[in-house]
Amino acid sequence: MEITAAEKNILSGITFHTEEIENGQLCDEDKEILTEMRAVAGYFAEKYPSYNFEITGCEPKAGTVRTYNEWYYKVEGIDRESAFIATAEKKDNGDYDIKDDFFGELIKDSMAREVKRILVNGRFPVIQVNVGFWETLGGDFGEKLSPKDVLSGKINAGNDIKVFLDGSKLNTAKCDGVAKEIENCLLKEGVKGDVYVVVLKTADSDFTKDRLYSTTLYL
Repeated sequence: MEITAAEKNILSGITFHTEEIENGQLCDEDKEILTEMRAVAGYFAEKYPSYNFEITGCEPKAGTVRTYNEWYYKVEGIDRESAFIATAEKKDNGDYDIKDDFFGELIKDSMAREVKRILVNGRFPVIQVNVGFWETLGGDFGEKLSPKDVLSGKINAGNDIKVFLDGSKLNTAKCDGVAKEIENCLLKEGVKGDVYVVVLKTADSDFTKDRLYSTTLYL
């Protein structure tokens, strides 16, 4: 079975059959992992043709309660501290059900700007809005994924929205009321997801140390 140097390196780190892999003598376990690795690589190429992906490792499902393997990868031109993760589960027909988290890189900033726009128009002293996602999405949601459809919950990506407010411009004795007003404002605009509201002392405060109030809204 033909295998590239990059594939040998990754496969050796997963199954530790280093000598056999180097000699091209793959056991059934190695062949199964290699086939899945190539399926994940093909999935990326088809779903995100404008980007270059590199698979860096795998956390097999063996010994866990997971029904899928987790594949780690990076994307050319994008720096981030934590690894991107894709999941792959073999179906009864032999195909793979593959999902990934890269879609979030394409829409998170646009969604954050929209949430901030809504809240600023509602006269809330917004310092910053961050957006993340709890879910992974499959091949149907590629480069043309609509941020609007995700923000509205039409496409469920598990929106995780963090809103930081300037407490020096609020009546901090009534933070619960402010949170309720934010909830109503976002619901009116059709926003869906978990919204973590944090009130800081001032706009220049440390986001971790200088919190006056925090709560989570479930929209």
